[in-house]
Amino acid sequence: MSQTLNETSLNQEIKESLGQIYPVEDVYCNVAELRIHYQVSGALDKPPLILIHGIGGKLNWWHENMPMFSKFYRTYALDLPGFGRSKRLSGRFTINRGADFVKSWLDLIGLKKAHLVAHSMGGQIAARLAAKHPEMLEKLVLVAPNGIPLSFKDWSSYVSKVPKVKVPLNQTISIAIGTMRTDMLALGQSIYAIFNDSEVEETLRKVVTPTLVIWGTADSVLPPQLGQRTVALMPNARLALIENGTHSLMFDQSYVFNREVLKFLRTED
Repeated sequence: MSQTLNETSLNQEIKESLGQIYPVEDVYCNVAELRIHYQVSGALDKPPLILIHGIGGKLNWWHENMPMFSKFYRTYALDLPGFGRSKRLSGRFTINRGADFVKSWLDLIGLKKAHLVAHSMGGQIAARLAAKHPEMLEKLVLVAPNGIPLSFKDWSSYVSKVPKVKVPLNQTISIAIGTMRTDMLALGQSIYAIFNDSEVEETLRKVVTPTLVIWGTADSVLPPQLGQRTVALMPNARLALIENGTHSLMFDQSYVFNREVLKFLRTED
């Protein structure tokens, strides 16, 4: 259950937790005979929080967030099928199959209800899960989610004006490692799936879970204007823009990102 917090008490909780370090455990399991990898950190008696990466990524994209989140939540970071150390799904990948997979994994590890934070393609999958199984989610955070259509003309016009920011070296390395560990067939199928998902707008309208949509103002992959279009479709969502955040803003703006997520999750709406 979320507890009511004000800005001062949240800052104090974060300050008091800085000395706490929880170990990270690598776990492998079989979901419908598919070998899957995830990590978990945090006290057993804390409420569960799930982290789902985007396309071409892996769970190490949450490297700057998991240590802080695990001070308040039993935090799980998942390698989606075909990414990181998880095996690829057989047959054609779709957003619906991705959502069904996440549900099967949650059922397997015994999580009946959790908070969910998901990035890019992971956000598209998380929204589908929330629409199909609202009873499984306490709160939802969508980080620059894929799905809302954008013409190439509008995208290219935006990209030519996007602010240029310097990203940390560890961010560049982590993204490169995530891409190198990706099954290339899974990557190709995922790209096709995100651009050929006809249910995006219908899905967002069905998401009743309290939702925070976060976008970086320097996102050169998905323009932050899509954030307004996303929350306009959702009945219970609000938008937070993070200054100078790139598409992987949970890395390059991790301090602000972590505070925004914790404030949303830990404050009663």
